[in-house]
Amino acid sequence: MKAILIIFMSMIAVLSGCTKENKNIGQGSNKDITIKNGDRVLSFQKEPQRLLTLRQHITETALELELDKYIVGSSDVIDPPVAVHLQKRYSQLPIIAEKYPSPEILIAAEPDIIWVDRKWAFVKNQLGSMQNIEKHGIKVYLSEGGYHDGSKLEYVYDDLRNMGKIFGKSERAEVLCNQMQEKVKSVEKKIGSISQKPKVLDFDSARNNLAFVGCRCMADDLIRLAGGENIFNDIDKEWASVNWEEVVKRNPDVIIIHEYRGVSGASKIAQLKANPLLQEINAVKNNRFIIINLDEVYEGVRNAETVEKFAQGFYPEKFY
Repeated sequence: MKAILIIFMSMIAVLSGCTKENKNIGQGSNKDITIKNGDRVLSFQKEPQRLLTLRQHITETALELELDKYIVGSSDVIDPPVAVHLQKRYSQLPIIAEKYPSPEILIAAEPDIIWVDRKWAFVKNQLGSMQNIEKHGIKVYLSEGGYHDGSKLEYVYDDLRNMGKIFGKSERAEVLCNQMQEKVKSVEKKIGSISQKPKVLDFDSARNNLAFVGCRCMADDLIRLAGGENIFNDIDKEWASVNWEEVVKRNPDVIIIHEYRGVSGASKIAQLKANPLLQEINAVKNNRFIIINLDEVYEGVRNAETVEKFAQGFYPEKFY
C-alpha cells in the first residue's frame, strides 16, 4: 500500500509539472515572430517575459501598450509630470537608472529584451555596446527614430506595432495608432487652409552664448503637422547650436520652450525676453511662447496631443 501511495504521489508530481510547463509555454509562446527594426531583424521563438524600458517616454509608451507585467526595470521620471493617467502605474515600476543603467546593472536585471530610444545610449559610460548586451542573450529593440537623422510621427506607429507584435498586443497597438491618427486629422481639419504658416523656433536652452535648438528632431515633424514651419529645419541634424544673430535673422513668430529637469519654462521665457538681441523678433514682441514638457516631443504616445497643443498656439483663433 505504501509503495502504491508513493507511485501515486510521483504521478501527481509529474502531471503537475507537465501542467505547469504547458501553462508556461502557452503564456510565453509567440512562435517565430520576426520584425524588422531599422536595419536589423529581430526573431523570437517565444514571447519575451522580462522587459527593460529605458527613458521616460519609452516607459510611458510601454505602459500605454499595457506591458506593465513584463517590465522588470525602467528609467526614472526626469521630465515630470508623467501623463496623469499613467502616474500610479509608473510609480509602481522598479527604477534601475536615471536614464540608462550601467552594463552591470542592466545584465543583473536579467531582461529578455530592452527597449531603448537612441544609438547614443550604447557607449562605454552608459549601456556599453549593443554587441555586449546581445552576447548575454538579451534582445535589443532600438526605437525606429533612433535609426534616422530626422524623427517622424510614423516611426512611433512603427514602434507601437512592432512591440505590439512581439508581446501579443497588436490589437492594443492599433487602437493607440488609430487614436493618435484621428487626433492629428482632427487638428488638420480645424486648421483648414493656411495662407501663411507661422515661423517657429524650437528652443531648448542657451549654451555658451548660443541657442541650442531643434532642427530635424521629432518636434520638427510635429510643428509641420500642426501647420507651422521650423525655422531651423534646413540644418541636417536633430539638434544644433546657432548664434543669436541667426535667430534674429530668421525672426520666429512663435517660440516653443522645452521644460525639464527642474528648469521651468517661465524662467527660459524670462531669459529670452531679457536678451537685448531678441527685442524686435515677432515672438518676443507679441509674447507668443508655447511651453512643453520635453517628453512631449520625444517619440511616444504623447506626440499627437503635442500636435494639437502646437496648433492651438499657432492658430488660437481656430480653437478658442
